[in-house]
Amino acid sequence: MEFFKNFLKNLGLLVVLGVVLLLVAPDMMRQVYDAFGQLFGPLVIVMIIVAALPRRKRTRS
Repeated sequence: MEFFKNFLKNLGLLVVLGVVLLLVAPDMMRQVYDAFGQLFGPLVIVMIIVAALPRRKRTRS
């Protein structure tokens, strides 16, 4: 439970820092979000396609 509490504290801190950076330098943050979208967008699409493929059923002999 302690790990989960610390994880949420750290995640909250990162969210607050992201919002502050978004308010201070919106143009720079827009470039960062665009770069992440270009890097990880195709990866997410591939993951969705792979998750949608039917799984093979194994038969025990």
